[in-house]
Amino acid sequence: MAQRVLKGFAFAAAAAVVLTGCSQVEDLLFPPPNQPETPADPGVAPPLGLDELEAFSGVVTLNAGSNCTGTLIDTGVADGPAYVLTNGHCIGDVSRPPQRTTLGLEWFGEAEFLRAEGNLDNTYTVPVEQIAYSTMRLTDIGIVRLGATLSEVQGRGIKAVPIADAEPVAGDSVVNVGVPVQDLLDEDWVLRKGACTLAEQRTVIEFGWLWENVWTNDCPGIIQGSSGSPLLSLNPDGTPKQIVGVINTTSWGATAANGGLCFINRPCQVTADAVAMVEQTSYAQSAAGIGTCFDQTTGEFAAGGECPLPVSNIWAEHSGGSFQGGNVPDSNGRLPTVSFVSDVVGTFRTALVPIGDAKACTDPSTYDGAAPQPLLKAGEDWEQVGTVFGVDLPTTEGWYMQCAVRGDDYAQAATVLFEVDRTPPLFAANADVEVRAEGASVVPHLNPPEISTVRFGWGPEGSTNCADESIYQDFFTVPPWLDVSKLPVTFCIYGMDAAGNVTPTTEIAIPAP
Repeated sequence: MAQRVLKGFAFAAAAAVVLTGCSQVEDLLFPPPNQPETPADPGVAPPLGLDELEAFSGVVTLNAGSNCTGTLIDTGVADGPAYVLTNGHCIGDVSRPPQRTTLGLEWFGEAEFLRAEGNLDNTYTVPVEQIAYSTMRLTDIGIVRLGATLSEVQGRGIKAVPIADAEPVAGDSVVNVGVPVQDLLDEDWVLRKGACTLAEQRTVIEFGWLWENVWTNDCPGIIQGSSGSPLLSLNPDGTPKQIVGVINTTSWGATAANGGLCFINRPCQVTADAVAMVEQTSYAQSAAGIGTCFDQTTGEFAAGGECPLPVSNIWAEHSGGSFQGGNVPDSNGRLPTVSFVSDVVGTFRTALVPIGDAKACTDPSTYDGAAPQPLLKAGEDWEQVGTVFGVDLPTTEGWYMQCAVRGDDYAQAATVLFEVDRTPPLFAANADVEVRAEGASVVPHLNPPEISTVRFGWGPEGSTNCADESIYQDFFTVPPWLDVSKLPVTFCIYGMDAAGNVTPTTEIAIPAP
């Protein structure tokens, strides 16, 4: 996801996320501080030529909640529904619990075909009518059903693409075709094509999501709008053969020196020994086998059976986050807690374990000795009906998983990510000050998650003690305004990262106009 969220791990508020498909939160009211180094620019891939448009006509610009890309799936059933393969985060999963799967949900938006440079007056648009499937649980995959049959779309000369039955091999060459939008004019929102090489499959963490079997790659120009774009194997004549993966995030534009590792736009790779960000790397979810999710007679999507896409019978209503460990609240005053629910009433067991290779939640031995607890049926999306219980995080820095299994269905176990972070923010607290005739505006710098929020206070110049905690107040979105009658003042400010670790206090002298 080439995106950022404002702060915390509260998924109900994560709709502002900037994966490679959503709008930037860098247009925030609060400018970030100077960065220690300039991140590398991923650039933009060249536009697809009109001579290639017919071959790659199945790639669409998808607007179904975010600016994304998708691919018309060749289900093999011409009279069946037309489906587009994309990312879950492109169709609302950033605001759903990360272990949940969505099936058969009426939806909105449109898929625009043939959006190529030189062809913008001759595109073809089909409405989205349903989310057939969507999740960010172990994979970031979405399948939307269009308001047309496959034959109706193909009748316009559109070439649907089949999904690969088996995984490609590390070192294979593929192409990526997408419609990136970041920092581009509307007329430059066109299909772009780049050559890529697959490196290896990894487990990846970003924000509170955990994805398996993700292909690392060197695809060029992966920016916002690239989410959902296919990695395509090619026939000898250069036309698309199969969809082998779906681009969903990148570390381009971030550096380890800027901190906030594993946050939005800063994905990390998980190995048995470490969790670490690899710079200038893009990631694509595996698509292998998803073609088996479509009925060979009707062309309808159906989860289960041979379909490899995960489903979920237990998930957390609210979950995860970055904390200092122990019983210490984060920067929002939250304690580490979790509540699990299901689609039916039952029992579940839970265990907290170090992340390791991120496989422990599906291992039966993880739950040895764990007592069954009542599992309640989920309510509406806005309701919290599960029993909330505290998570006893250790104080050793690192990543941990709160695992939960319903009955003995280990394959569908839920994984809730917690980070223990006891390292102070990399950046100093600061603010931009503008003094005018009527007073002064003070705009704090935020740089989530390193500076997720600030606390501030002020008093008369020369007699204010910034070490006096009683002068401080919490920051609630609206920047403070100091009337001219209060100036000059000493303004005191300190920042907190997502876990609640604090910066040293910064004193700012604000003169009278």
